Amino acid sequence: MGETHETFDAGDCLIHYWIGGPPGAPLIVLTPGAYTDHRMFDPQIGPLQAAYRTLRWDPRGHGLSRPTARPFSTRLAAEDLVAILDALGEKEVALIGQSIGGNISQEMLFRYPERCTAAVLVGCTCSTIAPKWWERWLLASFPFFVGLYPVEAFKRKAMDDSASMQTSRDKLREMIAPLCRRDILDISRGIARAVHGEPDYSIEHPILIMNGAHDRLGNISRIVTRWRERDRNSAYIEVANAGHVANLDNPGAVNAAMLTFLEKHGRTRAEKA
Repeated sequence: MGETHETFDAGDCLIHYWIGGPPGAPLIVLTPGAYTDHRMFDPQIGPLQAAYRTLRWDPRGHGLSRPTARPFSTRLAAEDLVAILDALGEKEVALIGQSIGGNISQEMLFRYPERCTAAVLVGCTCSTIAPKWWERWLLASFPFFVGLYPVEAFKRKAMDDSASMQTSRDKLREMIAPLCRRDILDISRGIARAVHGEPDYSIEHPILIMNGAHDRLGNISRIVTRWRERDRNSAYIEVANAGHVANLDNPGAVNAAMLTFLEKHGRTRAEKA
């Protein structure tokens, strides 16, 4: 069906995004993981565009959306996304996010709940449950440890550790390749600031949490029980034969679960009325 490549001037950064799908259909926003770009969702676009419009984008500091004067953060990325939606005249959207893209999606749910219908969160931790003390230390230290690596060595390790399939590793390496050391450190600092414990908060929107069975990054696999106990409108699927990038490692399973969830929860309030 094809996509149209557009840009949005955020003042200090030209944000690149791609829109496709049937005119008038509900809009789904797809946000990629750290260090990658909109191509993260290549296996999802065909199945989604059979019934939905899609907007996939390179958040600031990623892909083509460089350079940027203000460094990447999940909060600033959410602000960028709202500005794009305003420019397009879109009031409500469903969200799909992978890794830090899932955290950006959670910032949308937290700060702009009226703009969201539901979210599919693939391979990400919960942004609003306070981490344990040692998890806070690991998060705060993450940019320091990233900085110890030669940049090309970090690119290989970060991408190879994220996938179970060699084809997925190859695609991840292709996406991270253009980034320089400054880009990587800016994104890493944004990752370190992505989690902010919010007492007495819970996500009221329907959310689908999906993790690869072999995902060992951070506390992603450990947080699921606490997350589901807190957010009663959540569902969880462990994706077999998949690592951190479950949507690349096992797209068939992820696409089927995603489409089933969106069929129930992906419409706007006006469309449900």
